[in-house]
Amino acid sequence: MAFFLILLSGTPASAAPDAIAGKEKAQLCAACHGEKGVSSIPGTPHLAAQPPLSIFYQLLQFRDQRRKGGGMEAIASTLSEQDMRDIAAHYASQPAPAPHAGGDAAKIVRGQQIAQQQYCSSCHGAQLQGQKHVPRLSGQSTEYFVAQLRNLRSGARADMDGTMASAARSLTDEEIEAMAVYARSLP
Repeated sequence: MAFFLILLSGTPASAAPDAIAGKEKAQLCAACHGEKGVSSIPGTPHLAAQPPLSIFYQLLQFRDQRRKGGGMEAIASTLSEQDMRDIAAHYASQPAPAPHAGGDAAKIVRGQQIAQQQYCSSCHGAQLQGQKHVPRLSGQSTEYFVAQLRNLRSGARADMDGTMASAARSLTDEEIEAMAVYARSLP
């Protein structure tokens, strides 16, 4: 977290994020994440309705090689910080993905219980809708959710301050899958 505070306080003033400019800049992103931020590719995250600061920070992590995956490092390396802010504003302005209807009811209930036990809402919001720099989990791709929690648990993916890695460390595969089904069921 300190890295980002230093980064934000040490950067020159920039233009306000522009969602319209971001839509144009996100054309390459749309190939995988969808024009409106809802991906049809299994394992690719939905960006629609993500908090803009969350998208911005993820792009910074990819650009700075602090996070790896899906060729995002190369794509992010071509973006200015203003481009990142504009793209984040575009996707944040899109409607949230529709909740997945008809999921396994027992897994949804179990996932909700685990999310409550893990205090997920204290950072991700009451309905896991995300806030500030914390990503939206509600409506997220089940495959992506599972892969990221497993990567956080194993240490293959680092997070900003270690909070998520610590939370994921005690979760079993069954618990991660139940949480993913629960999150996908939320609006």
